[in-house]
Amino acid sequence: MRNQTKLIIIGAIIMVLLSSVIVYALVDDVKGPLLYQVDILPQSPVVGDIVSVAVYCIDPSGVSGAKLHYTLDGDTWNTKEMQFLACLCIAGGRWTASFGPLESGDTPKFYATVFDDSPFKNPEDSDVFTLEIEDSE
Repeated sequence: MRNQTKLIIIGAIIMVLLSSVIVYALVDDVKGPLLYQVDILPQSPVVGDIVSVAVYCIDPSGVSGAKLHYTLDGDTWNTKEMQFLACLCIAGGRWTASFGPLESGDTPKFYATVFDDSPFKNPEDSDVFTLEIEDSE
């Protein structure tokens, strides 16, 4: 009986230590993913173009999703789920979405929000990008 009691006590101690590590890791994750690159195609759009946006991000707890926010008139913002395209590492990846087609007189602006895979789904926003529509002549 003594050996069983010792094993139970050792097992309980290990469980408490592992639980503490897991709780610390979850509570310590208070920042959103690192958004380290944004690609825009085409970079100089013309009337009729559809703009594709790809964001590259990483987070220690992983990346659970991304959203593209865009406006064509400067007032009304639309939100679109970005699609996971490729895993470039264990805890991140490339997310893509597109908007358009662009019309004459549009003033397209956009930014992306990425979310980590912690229980808190911590967000991080990219800079806001403004595109100038080139003359198609």
